[in-house]
Amino acid sequence: MTIRFLRTVSLASLMAAGLIAAPLSAQQAPVEETEAPDTSSMEPSAVTLNPSSPEEQAARESANQRELAMQRAQMRTNAENQAEYEARRSSYENQMKLYENTQESRVRAEAEYAQIKQLYDFIHTQWQADVAACNAGDRKRCAQTPVAARQ
Repeated sequence: MTIRFLRTVSLASLMAAGLIAAPLSAQQAPVEETEAPDTSSMEPSAVTLNPSSPEEQAARESANQRELAMQRAQMRTNAENQAEYEARRSSYENQMKLYENTQESRVRAEAEYAQIKQLYDFIHTQWQADVAACNAGDRKRCAQTPVAARQ
């Protein structure tokens, strides 16, 4: 274990010494020019010195036209797909609004029904109590006979 540690430490110190020494030696040695020459001059390029033949130019133009046509077709397809997506999305959103409105209407109708049922149950319970009291002999709680029915 200590041998491996010593190897690592010595390797690290050698690398550090090399990294420190490298910049010093680079500063002392003259720089040799190994870069490619500047090609941005006004000299004509190989293409302009040896232009394409009319057949090559026609073939290139034809290929460019085919590529342009394919790109335009792809753009049309993309636009159609986008329009279809937007239509479906709009339809979905409208359906969701309709569903939400239906749910809200249902909740309101159920609340209204619950109120009406509560009132009905109250009135029905009161009527049953009146009938029971009338049958027990409390004539004040008996139903009044309409005037037209008495004659």
